[in-house]
Amino acid sequence: MKITICSSAFFTKETYKIKQKLEEKEHEVFVYPQEIKVNGKIIHITDYYKMRKDNLTDDLLKIKTMLIDRHIERIKNSDAILVLNLDKDGENGYIGGNTFLEMGIAYYLNKKIFLWRKPSENLSYYEEIMALNPIIINENIEKIR
Repeated sequence: MKITICSSAFFTKETYKIKQKLEEKEHEVFVYPQEIKVNGKIIHITDYYKMRKDNLTDDLLKIKTMLIDRHIERIKNSDAILVLNLDKDGENGYIGGNTFLEMGIAYYLNKKIFLWRKPSENLSYYEEIMALNPIIINENIEKIR
């Protein structure tokens, strides 16, 4: 199965660990890049997000748009997405705005949506997440079929 992992950039390390486990099960896996080029300089994706929070420039917005476009292409070329919704800032099963957007795109494209774990009911868009009919795998890769 072709799977795109969707998650907060905050979970980059975990994303690559899950990618490896899925590949061991003979899945083809697409993920966000670990590094990108910003102003001619290669930086880690989490550093990009720190830069963006400090000063959101037009150049950084263009990079964000490019990253969104590329990830949408990955989703289009996949059979499913796996939302890696780990805990972040005290929020259990965190799903950020960008990941929620990707879930909506996957739903629209009739792709399976797997959730790593149940999302936080405190998310303001919890109802919308659950309305997309995700398959909650409770951290069990064997449930991805």
